[in-house]
Amino acid sequence: MEKIDEIIGKPLQGSLYHYTSANGMLSILRDGKIWASSVYHLNDSFEYRYGLKQIENTLRNRLKYEHGPLNQKYGKLLEELDSLPRHMQVYVASFSKEGDLLSQWLSYPRSPNGYALGFSEAHFLAARRMGFTLMPCVYTAEEQTELVEAVVSVMLNAIGDNDMVRDGSEAAFSKALTAVAAIKHEGFSKEAEWRLIKTLDIGLGESKNVQFRHGRNGIVPYLEAPLETVNGQFVPTAIHIGPNEDMPAAKLAVETLLDAKVLHYSLGEQRTVVDSSKTPYRP
Repeated sequence: MEKIDEIIGKPLQGSLYHYTSANGMLSILRDGKIWASSVYHLNDSFEYRYGLKQIENTLRNRLKYEHGPLNQKYGKLLEELDSLPRHMQVYVASFSKEGDLLSQWLSYPRSPNGYALGFSEAHFLAARRMGFTLMPCVYTAEEQTELVEAVVSVMLNAIGDNDMVRDGSEAAFSKALTAVAAIKHEGFSKEAEWRLIKTLDIGLGESKNVQFRHGRNGIVPYLEAPLETVNGQFVPTAIHIGPNEDMPAAKLAVETLLDAKVLHYSLGEQRTVVDSSKTPYRP
């Protein structure tokens, strides 16, 4: 559990950036909420399965090389991993330490309307009060191995003789699943991703706050994560404008939006920074 607490408790230094479309930005500014989507229904659902696969491999190796009283639990946990989405679901909203990443801007190829909103640690206070956890993704093989071992240990301790999770162990098991959502392939390390994460035990009726949107493969379950506001309004630390064929016009539009909404960052009335991508626009 110590390794899990270490990752979950890591403080945020500086800002995080959430990449979104023009409609997404307007929705966040209007509602003061950000959507955390089910990891099983993301465009690239392999991301969460990558962490689960490492847990599966660890359990299979233990079954192969160990012969002791825990083998039965190893097998039971392997069985339960397959049915896990039907019992416990994980919801995430993604952020990056980098505010001008080409790989992120390429998510908006059909029209130049990408934006990256800046967030400080204080912006996540409201979401934390609602049970969300903010944590950095883990990319290196060494850190992932340590984290997977910690997750497996917590899951095994939570398993009872008859039930998947013993009474009183739900919080620990939920924390373990939260940690799994932070495991990403090292090939994505340049994204320097942080995630806002919440787990739900749908068997206990916790899905009542789940909402649904249209996605690539049908409906996508999501949760609304509230953001800390100033005078009832969410105010980002910065708005970075993605590659655009008419950057002066795009920047003027964002500045006009901020002025119309009288959006200022923090109690010090410091203006939200509006910046333009340094990535060349190629139609």
